[in-house]
Amino acid sequence: MASNAKSGRNVPRLVPLKSFFHPSTTGRRNFILLRNQTAAVSSSLVEIGDNTSQFCYSSAIAFFLTAITAYSTISLSTSCDSGSSQAHSLDKKEEDDDEETTVVNWSGTHSVEVPSTRYYEPETVQELESIVAKCHNSGTPLRPVGSALSPNGISFQPGGMVSLAGLDRVIKVDKEKMTVTVEAGARVSHVVDALREYNLTLPNLASIAEQQMGGFVQIGAHGTGANIPPVDDFVTSLKLVSPEKGVVELSEKDGEEFLLARVGLGCLGVLTEITMKCIPAHNLVEHTFVLTRDQAKERLNSLLQQHKHVRYMWIPFEDTVVVVTNDPEDNDSEVMLLAEKINRQEKKRKGINPFQAMHDLLIEVSTNYKEPYTKENLIGMGFGEVRDALLAHDPLNYDHVRRVNKAEALFWRSSEGYQMKPSDQLLQFDCGGQQWVLEVCFPTGVYGGDSGNNGNDMTFMENLLSRIESSNIAAPAPIEQRWSASSSSMMSPAHGPPGGLHCWVGIIMYLPSDDENQRKKITNQFLNHYCNIVKEVGDPLAVSHWAKLERPTSHVELIKLQALMKSRYPLEKFDAARLKFDPKNILGNELMNTVLRHPVSGNNHTESIRQGATFKPIV
Repeated sequence: MASNAKSGRNVPRLVPLKSFFHPSTTGRRNFILLRNQTAAVSSSLVEIGDNTSQFCYSSAIAFFLTAITAYSTISLSTSCDSGSSQAHSLDKKEEDDDEETTVVNWSGTHSVEVPSTRYYEPETVQELESIVAKCHNSGTPLRPVGSALSPNGISFQPGGMVSLAGLDRVIKVDKEKMTVTVEAGARVSHVVDALREYNLTLPNLASIAEQQMGGFVQIGAHGTGANIPPVDDFVTSLKLVSPEKGVVELSEKDGEEFLLARVGLGCLGVLTEITMKCIPAHNLVEHTFVLTRDQAKERLNSLLQQHKHVRYMWIPFEDTVVVVTNDPEDNDSEVMLLAEKINRQEKKRKGINPFQAMHDLLIEVSTNYKEPYTKENLIGMGFGEVRDALLAHDPLNYDHVRRVNKAEALFWRSSEGYQMKPSDQLLQFDCGGQQWVLEVCFPTGVYGGDSGNNGNDMTFMENLLSRIESSNIAAPAPIEQRWSASSSSMMSPAHGPPGGLHCWVGIIMYLPSDDENQRKKITNQFLNHYCNIVKEVGDPLAVSHWAKLERPTSHVELIKLQALMKSRYPLEKFDAARLKFDPKNILGNELMNTVLRHPVSGNNHTESIRQGATFKPIV
């Protein structure tokens, strides 16, 4: 158990396995978020105090951590008054005032330092109500945080934060109505597991299932499927603890307030409970194959019509588009899987190794390393780990990244095939290591019908690839492209009329090493060059995924962004809701007040300065 040296008293409390506290020698308490691990990714960087340690996990340990996260807790100790039920009570001792809690997001790009007396982890809704009321009365900032998975740190607020990790119950599963009611702190993976015994599952998933359900909904997470809306559209009712109105229950009968609150961005109240539609549990058959760019454009509309889930992964500088489709198991699935088994056996007999090109390149570029890579020490390294090692060699060198992308294209060409698993296992996928990401969404016609897809999606990709490849941007693979139906949630990037088709495109730059200088250069290239290309190509239709929206880097960019937000979202209605439920704006933060403007004054800077120092990139 950890203890506080000042107090000398140990009072155990429960903290989710994904997070733990580590008291450093400076008296600062650091909140560490371990990133989701998969068998394909076996290393992560974990910040502890002033030191950075490299942890290498075997695939077995990584799988173990992921599998038990939703169910397991670890007991830690911290100082508190003997009569307090929470380490983060509002009435902490003055001796704790100099402590800070440091929160680092999943992708390792943002961190925030919060006074530990203002970092709360209630274990009951009543505790949460008390915290919100006291912060409202005093005008103290209080931003809700989930698993801190958002790449942009949208939940970070240096003036005060509240974690819902302790409110994680699956309250009710209604098998007849096919709904599930959960507390907002429940992890998506936990909910999926709880639904199995009822032969139900969630209607769609984002790439990672370690989100808390509150964040999953509030930022408008989405999967892929041209006829499937983002997850918020499946919410039938919710409960908020709002600063001004206390506990608020909203459902479809509440009209626009409900439609605003589903993707409320944590600005209308602290979400405590969600009821969401479910679908029957099912297996999916996944088919991974490679097309040329022309083939991908030509076949797109038929693929969107024929398959429940479709995902494109474009590889810059290569005439290669990796296509991943997923469809429910049917009578033909057994035949396909048998053929796949035979195909894999034949590949094994011929000694075909999908990693060959990537391994050869890594061995070549590491020749002068103190410990170069060899065939022997590459055994057991997963795809993401090998790609990180390749990129770490020279991540901003245009020619080197082109070579890495070429090797990756060969990997995918040798990895074509089928597999079948439960839907939740296939709709999640490896996102790679620490990274900068930007994902934008824009309308691209309607699903099916006479008019159908208007071609915005392929025009966007043609222009984006052209700009990348003519600008010498060292763009790694993949550029991911997904599709969804419209959402009726008014603040969803995919908001639109029924039948609408929306395209989501994501770019990425990995942070493959802990070299501080290298990470800063990658950050500059990504934020000030690569992102600007995407924004210019997407103008005036594309808006960012809320969890991947970074603050503008100039006043001109700020004006453009605010004009875009005003044109795409009903900001006057959202501001009115913010004023109704949170008139002092204690739930806001610098990002929200900058992008959406402060709902009271209309000034996007003054209030964020009053609320505390900026949250900052950590690279």
